[in-house]
Amino acid sequence: MFLGAIAFFCVGINLSNNIQALIAGFGVALLLANITYFRFRKRQFIVNRIAIIVAFLLEILVIYPVLQIFEGDLVRTDLVKLAAPLIAVIFIALANWAIKKDEEKVNSSARFRSK
Repeated sequence: MFLGAIAFFCVGINLSNNIQALIAGFGVALLLANITYFRFRKRQFIVNRIAIIVAFLLEILVIYPVLQIFEGDLVRTDLVKLAAPLIAVIFIALANWAIKKDEEKVNSSARFRSK
């Protein structure tokens, strides 16, 4: 989740549009706050899904102006802005996978406990 927040931050720091920077900041805040929810794995899973939706929204907002003024020359920073939300989605998906594995371990060990 921390690596996803860094990817959101890399996008947000290079954006000139305030709405895009605000959405990137919202993604950073979601993921950094989500790290503190380690006792509530189901809540983490839901907040990560919201962060994935925010990442795709940010990707749409970043790619739309590029497609309109595309003249064949993309600067390297444009490639970073285009790729970082997708990298954030990959890191968030990996976090969800790990959360799901932890939840399965907790549920499997709960059946051995006596009540």
